[in-house]
Amino acid sequence: MRDGHRGEAEQVLARAVEEEVRRSGGRLEQAALLTRGRQELDAMAAAAAAEYAAWTAALDAAAATEQTLGEALRRGGASTAVLATAVAAA
Repeated sequence: MRDGHRGEAEQVLARAVEEEVRRSGGRLEQAALLTRGRQELDAMAAAAAAEYAAWTAALDAAAATEQTLGEALRRGGASTAVLATAVAAA
């Protein structure tokens, strides 16, 4: 799991554990719940490794093909009307 995604998952887990401890009125041990939650997070990540890899590869491919409007206009093929509309809208 990418560090950024792992960090977000850890934050969600920590908030969920805090809420569960709060709901229990302090009867549950936060450290133990957090440890169990991290173990389950690791297990889920391992079980979904292939799907996660495909998803991140798709994200990377989409990011590689993104262009700004300026890049699209510089690329050519844009008619004068499109260019005039873009300038007028700015």
